[in-house]
Amino acid sequence: MVNMERPNSVTTKNALNIAKPSASRIALVESNTPDALQKLCRDYWTWHFEESLSDAARLLLRTDLGWEAMPQLTTPPVGEVISPIGYALAHADEKVRDAALQVLDVSVNIPTGIAYIGEESVPLEIDGFQMGVYPVTNAQYQRFVQDTGRTPPQDWTDGIYPANRGDHPVVWVTCEDAEAYARYVGGRLPTFSEWQYAARGIADDRLFPWGHEIDKPRCNTAELGAGTTTPVVSFRDGISPFGCYDMVGNVWEWTNTPYDDEGNFRVACGGAWYYNHDYSTCISYDFFSNGYAEFVIGFRIVHAA
Repeated sequence: MVNMERPNSVTTKNALNIAKPSASRIALVESNTPDALQKLCRDYWTWHFEESLSDAARLLLRTDLGWEAMPQLTTPPVGEVISPIGYALAHADEKVRDAALQVLDVSVNIPTGIAYIGEESVPLEIDGFQMGVYPVTNAQYQRFVQDTGRTPPQDWTDGIYPANRGDHPVVWVTCEDAEAYARYVGGRLPTFSEWQYAARGIADDRLFPWGHEIDKPRCNTAELGAGTTTPVVSFRDGISPFGCYDMVGNVWEWTNTPYDDEGNFRVACGGAWYYNHDYSTCISYDFFSNGYAEFVIGFRIVHAA
């Protein structure tokens, strides 16, 4: 275990030292072959990957972002964690920042199928849709704020999110804020049923995105000891059957499903870092008023299939 100092003087705690010199990584990037890219992804890349991200991934892997000291979240309490994408989003080179945003903007296809909804696992057919792989992050939301003039979240300073937290889920956003962002990107919030389907998979009654049991840290809940949000890519072992990260823990996620007949309250799903595993499952939900914002509420976006 090593401490990794970056130029911004922030230390990454609980880092995994990859026993390879950076020259090996650079050589693989420069070889520019499919086999080399596969090896790079296997050794370094914990984000969702698809062919459309090849150029962005190569640029990021070519850049010094602390790839040889990858964060690992296995021993609570984890303390503060900064990922390579977090460093990329604060990089001086705009191309590097844009590549990181491209990685975060990706969606996955959720096919038409039968969802098991709620604790009783009531079957419901869901039409296909596209869902964000990750919750919307600070960096993505900042782009929206800058383009639209929307009031930034209250934990930001002068319109800037907290340092090195570009790839953390945005919080302190109301349901109205989330819907405005969704319109900005041409999407919408998921329904309660769509959200549970994306978390559980086709005709599956699993309690967590990875299954029924907790065998190791797979999400950011109180048991992890982070004491705050974590990068949205921190738990590859916790992804859903469809490939969505952070479906439980980290932050509650707004849906467009009303809780009351008047539509003044909306359902939010998935639990958050402040809550333990009992309240951070595929069937966990709460409700908040449309204009309410808090330090544990964020959102993700869906698009038409």
